[in-house]
Amino acid sequence: MSNEQKPTSRRDFLKNSAFGLSAVLGGLPLLQGCSKESGQEKGAPNIGTSGKKLKSSYLPITDATPIILAHELGFYKELGIDSEKPVLIRGWAPMAEAFMAGRFNLTHLLAPIPIYMRYSKGFPVKVVAWDHINGSALTVGKESGIKSYADLGGKQIAIPYWYSMHNIILQMIAREHGIEPVIQSKTAPLTSKQMNLFVMAPPDMPTAIASKAIDGYIVAEPFNAAGEVLAGGRIVRFTGDVWKNHPCCVAVMNEKELEDKEWSHKVIQALVKAELWALNNVEEAAHILSKDGAQY
Repeated sequence: MSNEQKPTSRRDFLKNSAFGLSAVLGGLPLLQGCSKESGQEKGAPNIGTSGKKLKSSYLPITDATPIILAHELGFYKELGIDSEKPVLIRGWAPMAEAFMAGRFNLTHLLAPIPIYMRYSKGFPVKVVAWDHINGSALTVGKESGIKSYADLGGKQIAIPYWYSMHNIILQMIAREHGIEPVIQSKTAPLTSKQMNLFVMAPPDMPTAIASKAIDGYIVAEPFNAAGEVLAGGRIVRFTGDVWKNHPCCVAVMNEKELEDKEWSHKVIQALVKAELWALNNVEEAAHILSKDGAQY
């Protein structure tokens, strides 16, 4: 990213965050890679609840699966947690702002966001679980002319948020192929070795390639599938092919919530149970999340 087009602090954050993620997130529960045997609840503590209400939010991507299923399948309720139905938010910036404002006490965020919150903003965010790994892709418009990574030069590519694994992985791809990511007006000229990046809400991405407003995007599912099926786009590559088992979203809470150990333990326990259930009941999970199911 060129210095004159991007603040140094943001550039340095994106440069270094990939290397710090494993240290920050290591050892947490994650959605992919859990065995059926590990889902057995053995020796679960019989603890009480504070009566506090769980208020959660989600972006309509597969990363939200554990938070949604824990509510819809009654896993919170089984553990004595009073939970409201998760609230839909359509963009990462309003999601992060609502969480920091205390509107929600549980949400999922792109993995680099809580690192930025804590170390740049001093906000007491705590990562309590991985939501999932892999699960994203680079999707391009039918008439974008993009057949491979080398064709990204001179193109307009949307990302879901600056502080995202999608941005990091896309810049890894660009660097490998000699393409310079820049941030500028969409009407400004680009060289064949420059790729213009900008933030766009994931739900808006398929429509944007269908209308040729952008050339492509990198994002989590289901918007890559939607890009192909509904917008005539094409998936170029899955991000897991670039960085195997990369983190994507994490479940977070305010660190102050963890002071109530009984309540927070039960919330996390329900999330882990939902993760394991989703792994072992893929079709049922997809139905619950769909318009034909619980309409998320």
